[in-house]
Amino acid sequence: MTVLRLLGYPVSNYVNIVRAALIEKGLEHEFLVTRSSQEPTFLQISPLGKIPVLETSEGALTETVAILDYLDDAFPDVPLRPETPFARARARQIINIVQVYVEAQVRQLFPGVFMGGENLATTEVAVRSMLDRAIAALARLLEPGPFLFGDRPMQADLFTFYNIDIADRVTRFTYARSIVEEIGGLAQWCAAMRARPSTGTVMAEFETSFEAYLAAHCAPYRPDEYKRSLSNA
Repeated sequence: MTVLRLLGYPVSNYVNIVRAALIEKGLEHEFLVTRSSQEPTFLQISPLGKIPVLETSEGALTETVAILDYLDDAFPDVPLRPETPFARARARQIINIVQVYVEAQVRQLFPGVFMGGENLATTEVAVRSMLDRAIAALARLLEPGPFLFGDRPMQADLFTFYNIDIADRVTRFTYARSIVEEIGGLAQWCAAMRARPSTGTVMAEFETSFEAYLAAHCAPYRPDEYKRSLSNA
């Protein structure tokens, strides 16, 4: 049997996507808490020094999309991609929009939200403009029922959930607006995703590690306020 070991930090949404995929597929694995690094030994398994890293019996893999495709190809019993070529392309379309036009955008605001720094007003304006377009696009594309491509989570669900979760925290803090509330049906889909055992396992460790991360960085963001906003939604 292929031995799988996931290296990553529980605060990383991309690490959490891979970890959730492993759990959803029922694959035995070891999770080793690891930070990104430019040390020569780490660069041997992660050429850019990034996480997540999935170690397999054939070697190490990085980049979340590549890792998830490998898991589906190597362990096809519980697929996380739709069956038809068109549905797979639609799923990848959603993943790309979420990664590039939502997560990568709000990441520019992390310093002033999660890291104790400040965000320029011009950056906040530019990010909001792109988010407006991305949210409108996702509102046209997403059809939760209860999940995006059937009766259980797939790759697109995992990418969307873990990226939208962090993005929603940023937009609530920065703009007093919620991506989840602005896309019809997404609140119910989020509830279905949070009810998954994989989400419970991953998010429990995320919350603990995230609180420690925020405290270490003297961040103005408060997780308790986000939890209260969810309960009042």
